[in-house]
Amino acid sequence: MNSSTPSTSTGGIGSADAPVSRRNSKCPKYSRFTQQELPACKPILTPKWVISTFLLVSIAFIPIGVVALFASRDVVEIVDRYEAEWIPTSFRNNTLAYIQDPEDKTCNRSLQVTKNMRHPIFVYYQLDGFYQNHRS
Repeated sequence: MNSSTPSTSTGGIGSADAPVSRRNSKCPKYSRFTQQELPACKPILTPKWVISTFLLVSIAFIPIGVVALFASRDVVEIVDRYEAEWIPTSFRNNTLAYIQDPEDKTCNRSLQVTKNMRHPIFVYYQLDGFYQNHRS
């Protein structure tokens, strides 16, 4: 059987429904796309081609990496964990009682910055064990 000619499963020799029209057939129209017979791209990976591609990519991305490295050196990060210091000594063993206590719970913190910081300065606050969409 020639692979370039379309084949159908209906209307074979000795079949009773040989004159079945194409409109009633559930088979897709024959094309190289539907039969996945399109030509594929098959590059030949020679050492010269691979080395030149790596050199071209490195020439493009090494300057980007150097710029990112120098930009990250200007970042000043200060981490101040104060979950133990904000609770009064009388409530250290029972933090839930302190949270439920109606008294004022203002906490003031002072940070010492040892590096010179240029504006704009961003302050981020991190909460551990807190989930935004948690419902009980």
